[in-house]
Amino acid sequence: MSLLEGPSSKQEEMIKQELGENPGDIERGVIDLRSMCAANPHLPRPDAIDNHIFEVFLRGCRMNFERARNKFEAFCYARCRYRDLYIHRSLNEPPLSDVAKFLDIVPLPKLTDEGLRVTVFRVRPGYPENAVDITSAVKAILLISDSRLFDEKLILGDAFIWEASNVRASMAASVAGGANAIRRSIYLAQGAYPQRMRRIHVVGAAGLVASSLNLMRSCVNEKVRNRYYLHNKIEELLDHFPARMLPMEWGGEEESFDVLTKKWQQRVEEVRDYLRNFNELCQVAPEPKYDNDIYGTAGAFRKLEID
Repeated sequence: MSLLEGPSSKQEEMIKQELGENPGDIERGVIDLRSMCAANPHLPRPDAIDNHIFEVFLRGCRMNFERARNKFEAFCYARCRYRDLYIHRSLNEPPLSDVAKFLDIVPLPKLTDEGLRVTVFRVRPGYPENAVDITSAVKAILLISDSRLFDEKLILGDAFIWEASNVRASMAASVAGGANAIRRSIYLAQGAYPQRMRRIHVVGAAGLVASSLNLMRSCVNEKVRNRYYLHNKIEELLDHFPARMLPMEWGGEEESFDVLTKKWQQRVEEVRDYLRNFNELCQVAPEPKYDNDIYGTAGAFRKLEID
């Protein structure tokens, strides 16, 4: 069952205009992506991919067929070249089962007024120190991102909220230890996932998380760096997001983080078999064309452009 709500009729018209989507574009784009899969022996068979996933890629790339082809290829190849990030496909089994003890990863059900999908990353209060594993958190984030493709509706773009008020010094040290996984996931998010990053809000960014924030900002281009918003208090989010869509812990009207987290754990289980099968279909990939593409060695990444 889908956890994500779509746009209103007024929002739908506005979003399609912003994306440059005209009647018949989606159908032509799906045919184009299916033809690419049929012609490329390294990609899954066309009949193994649901139309909806192709549609999400097309809209995430503003109906640019070439960009959608490149991103979908990168999305598939990532499972071969970054096997360590995609090997675990359940949030209820180790090692990912411990992630929910220290981090909530929640795409919110409702869209913002302008049609953005908001995903929250919230460090839980009172988390156990021994549960913190940043590399596992990265894998969990990618897993939920994969699962979200099944449910995503027509959106204008993405907004992220990182709530770091509860971070302790020990977690900051763990982030430094997981820097390679973080760096790779950020570049995958830009180069292999159909998202249009519009805003990144960071709450409670004390000095001890400054290095982590700088790491994330160093991996993106100047346009994205200018979309960061820093907040001292949770209450400041209400100046940027309507209360109807924020969880109740933040003064909003949406369900609690505990409820939303459990719903996403269940949703991941529902699509678990498909995701595992998809990975198996993507176990062979051609050699990278360039030494500095997103699959190169750590430290050799190029800064990818996004809208």
